[in-house]
Amino acid sequence: MADVTANAQPMFADGLCEKFVLYAVKNCTAADTFNVGAQLSVIKLAGLVSATGSTIAQLSFTGTVVTIPTGVNKDAVWCMISGVAA
Repeated sequence: MADVTANAQPMFADGLCEKFVLYAVKNCTAADTFNVGAQLSVIKLAGLVSATGSTIAQLSFTGTVVTIPTGVNKDAVWCMISGVAA
């Protein structure tokens, strides 16, 4: 388990109060975490698609910290996160 916040880059964001952010996260493995607190103050829904297409999953989160699910191993992923703007 590692903090991969430095590897998580917001690629697209839309909305003023309710916000949708698409993150590209490189070199991550299951149980790694990243913090989206700079863009979102509350997460309502989060999902993931791995770059290889081998993993499509709902993300678990606590506060603004997102956890990469089982099945991801040294892969790049796209994370789609919806919530309240920071």
